Amino acid sequence: MSFGQVLIARRPRMRGRLRHLGVVGWLAATVIGLFAFVAAFGPALAPYDPNAIDLAYANVGPTPGHPLGFDELGRDLLSRLLVGARPSFIGPLALVAFSTVLGTLVALIAAWRRGWTDTGLSAAVDVAFAFPGLLLAIVLATVFGASLWVAIIALTLAYTPGMARLLRGSAMRETGMEYVKAFKVLGYSDRRILFRHVLPNLAPFIIAQSIITFGYATLDLGGLSFLGLGLQPPTADWGAMVAAGSKSLLQGYPLQTMAAGTCLVLAAVSFGVLGDRLARMWGVE
Repeated sequence: MSFGQVLIARRPRMRGRLRHLGVVGWLAATVIGLFAFVAAFGPALAPYDPNAIDLAYANVGPTPGHPLGFDELGRDLLSRLLVGARPSFIGPLALVAFSTVLGTLVALIAAWRRGWTDTGLSAAVDVAFAFPGLLLAIVLATVFGASLWVAIIALTLAYTPGMARLLRGSAMRETGMEYVKAFKVLGYSDRRILFRHVLPNLAPFIIAQSIITFGYATLDLGGLSFLGLGLQPPTADWGAMVAAGSKSLLQGYPLQTMAAGTCLVLAAVSFGVLGDRLARMWGVE
């Protein structure tokens, strides 16, 4: 292979036609698209005030104009589901963005520097990876108070080591390629090689893993809201709605818990399926 061929040998591997997603992949993408649409426009689509209380309708089932009925405080369930989609989407989105950026930087630095830098960062990642995100969220909530952003920060610290560990092997392999050595010979700066050449070739892995992680983040943040460590009442949130409906569930009124729980699970599964299909389509190892 000539020197010129080495320089053009590597290109981003995001190939494959969208039809290769298959029926299941397209179904997952459709659900995610609907999820994103409702998150963006849910408050405008909500037919009623999601926080309007009317105890006369507490736990009343579907009625004309209220297809999902009411919660334990007589609030319209459909309106709360629509409004609650936004924090249930924005929270995981911020969590995945932060953890992906931090994890990618750690992996790139470890792969580029190697030696003691790689050993030290890998050891730090292993230690951080062993620390439970839920425990960290409880500690931070105790110190700073329970809120969505405290939960996001706690889970970002828990997710970042996992992302760095997953990406490190691919980054090691990529930085050892001939085209990287050729760019070094040409005198390209480390930053230019990493961010203009190595990173684009790692993009398929990063994107697919981020989409899969989004599904986990949806469930984890929903779980923290269920425990009262996320968004606080009366703000609508799917995880908090599952928790609020649990008392009514024991009394024979399952609709709130089932509706919010179904939305959480459907969103999480859809992200997992789409991420897996994209990884296969792009040939991500």
